[in-house]
Amino acid sequence: MHALSAHLKCNKGNFSLDIEVDFIRGITGVFGPSGAGKTTLMHLLVGLEKPDEGFVQIEDRLLVDISKNINEPARNRNIGYVFQEGRLFPHMSVRKNLLFATKYVQKGKQVIQFSELVNLLELNDLLEKRPRQLSGGEKQRVAIGRALLSSPKLLLMDEPFSSLDVKLRRQIIPYLIKINQKFNIPMLVVSHDLPDLLSLTRELFLLKNGRVVGHGNYLDLVEKENMLEVMRGAGLLNVIPFRVESHDQKNGITILSNKHAFSEIRVERELIADCCLVGDEMNVSLRPEDIALTLEQIPNISIRNQLPGTIIKVIQKENRNYCLVDVGFKLLVSITHASQMKMDLVEGKKVWCLFKSMALELNM
Repeated sequence: MHALSAHLKCNKGNFSLDIEVDFIRGITGVFGPSGAGKTTLMHLLVGLEKPDEGFVQIEDRLLVDISKNINEPARNRNIGYVFQEGRLFPHMSVRKNLLFATKYVQKGKQVIQFSELVNLLELNDLLEKRPRQLSGGEKQRVAIGRALLSSPKLLLMDEPFSSLDVKLRRQIIPYLIKINQKFNIPMLVVSHDLPDLLSLTRELFLLKNGRVVGHGNYLDLVEKENMLEVMRGAGLLNVIPFRVESHDQKNGITILSNKHAFSEIRVERELIADCCLVGDEMNVSLRPEDIALTLEQIPNISIRNQLPGTIIKVIQKENRNYCLVDVGFKLLVSITHASQMKMDLVEGKKVWCLFKSMALELNM
């Protein structure tokens, strides 16, 4: 059973939306350019707008069916919604903002306990403060906490990172991953920033002009050349899960492994800053432009990360080409057309993927 199924049609002036969706229980990133219909979709799901036609169903509960005149009000849908700017009550403390969400939860139906959530989101020191005393990242954590205390069956987040700087984004993303892992609440996260979404999930839902243009695993979508065009302008990214194998303090290196990889990778210790223990798991981001391809391993070079692989697809876009390389997991590599021709990089070719440790970004 899908966490959410819907087919929605809505006309708003010159804009029309016609979307059919089936979402899984994990985190799905909703991506598309401005005006694609992302926020309209969120409003229709949560009940802030009414569709002209269609239905919305969470698990086995039908929330909307226009043909049967069913349209549950927003407060009865069990959907948590985190707005772009948080929308905390300015006259209430953090504690009261959080507890406000519990007033609509039936007695005995509280899924997430207050103390558990406060500990998870590290809000203990903020409980007696007012929103004006909080940083942008703290406000977002409180807004997320308030939505979760409503015991939602689904959590929607509309551009949750847009008002945050890079440092604060990196703080919020791990919390969302932890929430999904601990409570198994399906999440739809809207963003026009592809790297942010890929730091959270590789499951993407692509919108353009009010229509679905792609839905599935990020790298599977990349293989479809028309999908690459939709995503390319937002900044493509490789996001790979790794496990901490060991720390080499003498040489200032941490060794990471991926269960599907043909070899380990090495990361500068200062990137990890002693915050990870052996056995911890993390996502590592790597831009396609930061990977070089060679036809053989290079022994006498300062670049320590050299992964053997096979090209499984070459995608040509103007003067920039992309190679999808199987190194045990898929890596997207950006090269020039001239390099591709000179090295005769074609499907089935054996290559080595080279990248510096400092090119890696850790998503804790």
